[in-house]
Amino acid sequence: MTSMQSAQDFDHQNGLEWRLYTGMLTTRLFEDALIRWEHEGKISAQTFPSKGQEAIAIGCCLALERGDAVIPSFRTRGAMVAMGITIVEQLREFVHSPLAAGGSRDAPHHASWPERGVMPGSTMIGGHLAMAAGLALAMQLEQKGEVSLAFFGDGTLGSGDLHETMHIAGMSRLPLILVCENNGWEMATPWQKVRKTQSLIPYAEPFGFATRSIDGNDALEVYNAARWARATASNGQPVFLDCMTFRAGLYSSHFGEVRGNVEKDLATWEQRDPLKRMAEWLMGHGLASAEELQRLTRQEEEGIEAAFNTVRSEG
Repeated sequence: MTSMQSAQDFDHQNGLEWRLYTGMLTTRLFEDALIRWEHEGKISAQTFPSKGQEAIAIGCCLALERGDAVIPSFRTRGAMVAMGITIVEQLREFVHSPLAAGGSRDAPHHASWPERGVMPGSTMIGGHLAMAAGLALAMQLEQKGEVSLAFFGDGTLGSGDLHETMHIAGMSRLPLILVCENNGWEMATPWQKVRKTQSLIPYAEPFGFATRSIDGNDALEVYNAARWARATASNGQPVFLDCMTFRAGLYSSHFGEVRGNVEKDLATWEQRDPLKRMAEWLMGHGLASAEELQRLTRQEEEGIEAAFNTVRSEG
């Protein structure tokens, strides 16, 4: 597995490292702005921030190809960013604009743009995984080499939909990639109270999935693993990626922090922050300076504010 300590296996000319960084940066700044706007009374829709987990959605989606489909979870807004859905398009969902996708009939974290590979999610925990398997079955029948990918949290292990999906996908050898954002918490319950091992791989392997446990806070490792997963799934074996990470942000903008005694864990995981690590990688390999990254942050913040003003002016 390639880690952030080596650049030799990456094509620098395609801007991958910058795309990983900017995707994570945009996601974090956008979610921060959404929470602020809600608290200021400018929007009312709930936000489920992915702070600390952005590398998973960005790394996986940048590894996909044209024709592939993604079903985000309610905490993988980065998937929409990486799949090319603009901030303006996403904001229309939050303000229920008449220009919103699907006539603004769904929650912002369930919005979809099927023509660009972003499919609708499900409010029911794990419910979207069966839909991802259905998409994979259609792709298998069409024989175009496309894959279906779905994100979910480790708390979904308690959902029957996950196990049924793995059974169907394993038996039918569907081109399906299941990506677990394994942050060790089921809302306010730590993993130790609900299962024997933090890793979900022992639960996935018996169903016939190719599996890999990865550092979900290493954007380049996530990307590499997702490229392997895509090649494996398109060749007839479903894949389960267990991405070890930690949610550094709130549970949601409505509920705030629901975990008890996480201060020490937050301080530890702060040192493994995916955005910070990617910035250090870029600077360490001479691809960016601190000044350039600061300028990029200002530009992204200004662009997000401009997008908000654009959407509000649409009526």
